[in-house]
Parts: sequence; C-alpha cells; structure tokens
Amino acid sequence: MRKKRLCRILTYILLASCLTGCGGGSGREDVAADTGAEQTAADAEAEASEETAAEETQTDTAADVPGDTEQAPAQDDALRGLGLSIVGDSLSTYSGWQPYGFNTYYPIKGILEDVTLTWWIMLLDDTGMELCTNNSSSGSTCAGDSTAEDIQVGCSSLRLSFMTDTHGRMPDIIIVYMGTNDLLDAVPLGENDGTMMVEEGEVKTFGDAYSMMLDKLSSDYPAAQIYCCTLTQVGDWGKTEAQPFVPFTNSLGLTAADYSERIRLIAENKGMQVVDLYNCGIVTDNLPALTVDGVHLKPEGMQYIEAAMLAALRGDTDME
Repeated sequence: MRKKRLCRILTYILLASCLTGCGGGSGREDVAADTGAEQTAADAEAEASEETAAEETQTDTAADVPGDTEQAPAQDDALRGLGLSIVGDSLSTYSGWQPYGFNTYYPIKGILEDVTLTWWIMLLDDTGMELCTNNSSSGSTCAGDSTAEDIQVGCSSLRLSFMTDTHGRMPDIIIVYMGTNDLLDAVPLGENDGTMMVEEGEVKTFGDAYSMMLDKLSSDYPAAQIYCCTLTQVGDWGKTEAQPFVPFTNSLGLTAADYSERIRLIAENKGMQVVDLYNCGIVTDNLPALTVDGVHLKPEGMQYIEAAMLAALRGDTDME
C-alpha cells in the first residue's frame, strides 16, 4: 500500500508542477528517488513481503480516530478515476498545489510537514479520484465583487474559471468548502436561501454570494456533482489555561452554526449534496488537539475532515 501511495503522489506532483510552474509537492521528488533506485529485485520483493506481513498482523491502536483509512474499504469503483476539483480557503491549501497567484497557508511552522497529511490528498488516495485543480486560496471569502479580477472573491467568475486540469478536463465532482473567512470577517448572512436570483456586482451578503457561487459552478460545469461543506466548529481564544478555546462569535453575533445552517439550506434548495463538517467530531473541547488556533487544522484535525468527506462521497449517512 505504501508503494501505491508513493506512485499516486508522483502523479499529483506532475499535475501540480504544470499548474504552478514550480515544484508541486514539497520535496516529494526526493522520496521518489529513494524508492528502490539502488535495491535489487530480491530486496524489493523481501521488503514488500515484510510490509504485507506487518499490515496483516498489525492491531488497531487508533480505532477512535476518524479518517483511519487503514480500516476503510478498498477504493470504490464508482469513484476511481473521477476528476475532483476543490473550491476552498486556507484549510484546503498547500504550497505549490494551487493555480499561480492563489494564496497558501500550509505548510507553516511545520504544522503539516507533507502534502499527504492534507484532507484532500488523503481523500484522493482513498478513493482513486484524480485531481483536476485545487481552487483554494488562503483568506478568500465567498462575498465580494463578482465582476472583479480578484481570485480572493469566491463568487467571482474569474475565480471559478480555474476548475479544469491542464488538459481542459472538466471535474466530475466539485467540493465547495468555503465560508470560514466570511464568518471571521462578519459578512452578513442576508436573506437568500438559495431560491433568489443575484445580480452581478458587489455581493455583500453570504447567502447571496454562496448562492451565486453554486449557480455559476452548476452552469459552467453541468456534468459535475457538487458537494457543499458546512463549517467546522470555530474557536476563539479563551481566558484561562483550563479553557484555551471558547466558541467563536463574530461582531454580528453569528457563529459557525449560523453559516453552516445557511450553507445547508442553500445547498438543499438547489438539490446539491451536503457534507456535514459542523458535526464531524471537531468541537470546542478538542480544538487544542486538532487545531493550532481554533481554525487551522493539525494533521489530526485533517483526518476528521477526510473521514466526513469520504463518508459523504460513499453515501454513508451513518458515519457516526
């Protein structure tokens, strides 16, 4: 299984290199160069046998960790080979893996030492899907001027034009995981529940922006199945060592639950799938273990996200 993962990562590196014009995976070429270049065939066969034996005898020491892909079923025939594109913010970035000019967050201060620790690379590995593009930019919001040449505006036509791979392949599946920065920036929810038309221009409410974003994706990529993610629970710094985080409330008195409910309502009214990240297991009490600041995920937090994504794509509504 380790060899299959390395082969898949090499494929992603080549794709990312085409997208960005630079190296695509934070030194993954070195890993490839070390995988058997100086081994004899007999050594390689012996190593593979040892790994197989170890996997067969290994006991489950992390049964409570969502995203423990060793326990997941084999790759699904229904998902293998499908093209995946992501529309996201910092939680879905990794340096060298976004289109040129998009902002990145990871890796930072060693939080994620390798791209294989991101939720989306784990998802690709566990499903056999292929990355079309990772349309994620750190700090971006859904709201803003939809006509501006600004990739930081999620509802802008420019931003949503970066969805195909370098050969023009359209995505079969689009995962939309945005809205956290709208919460943090106190963008008003507005009245749009996904049933109202939105005019191009300065889009000032989250409901209008999210609805417009989904309409554009649906129109421009009609064959794609769109999955809309609610937000994870977000923490603000607490005042005591015993309580490092408290639930985040923005200046409008709104929380991640409020934006998540609007995402769910809009998606359902448009007939799109919902990935419930608000209830994926990341809660205020475990934010110190799963995040660095109440928002940005550690590797352990990424596992929760990937588990919820995987369950949604496989149609497993009884994940918990």
